Amino acid sequence: MSAADFVPYFTIPGSIIGVVTGAFVIWERFFRYQPTAFIIATPLIPGGAQKGCYLRVVNRSERPILLSWPTGIADDVLRIATDHSTRSIVKSLLHGEKAVVLDGGQEATFPVLTPPNWRSLDPDQTIETTVRWRFVQPVIWKRDRSFLVRISKRSYLHLLDEVEDDAEE
Repeated sequence: MSAADFVPYFTIPGSIIGVVTGAFVIWERFFRYQPTAFIIATPLIPGGAQKGCYLRVVNRSERPILLSWPTGIADDVLRIATDHSTRSIVKSLLHGEKAVVLDGGQEATFPVLTPPNWRSLDPDQTIETTVRWRFVQPVIWKRDRSFLVRISKRSYLHLLDEVEDDAEE
């Protein structure tokens, strides 16, 4: 066997390692520090029985990010307030946009408010909103990125422990 016969044994693993390395670099640059967001339920007051749903956002980066979401009343769209104050809830009703800064490594919870057609929604209907984000001081990617926050009415009610049992008697 000559040295040329061994070349395929090294080029194929080398190519695979190159593709994996390239994928890791792309993932690290664009997705590693993307914030995570999900809907949680916690008691409205410590030790209370009544729960409220909140959007929990975690900034996994060391740099501050700017979060923004649409405000206003629309069917099948979640509304997000910054806190439980009357001013914040009224601002979530007005058509426009709300923006907040989330410091590096910080997490925040924002009250989630149901859409006006909540009572008429089918239990499997999905309600959603789009949250945009970007680094306050961008290095490479200067445009806003976004993620979709989505939950079904049934799951929302399960979080609040308000779903009646479907068992037939």
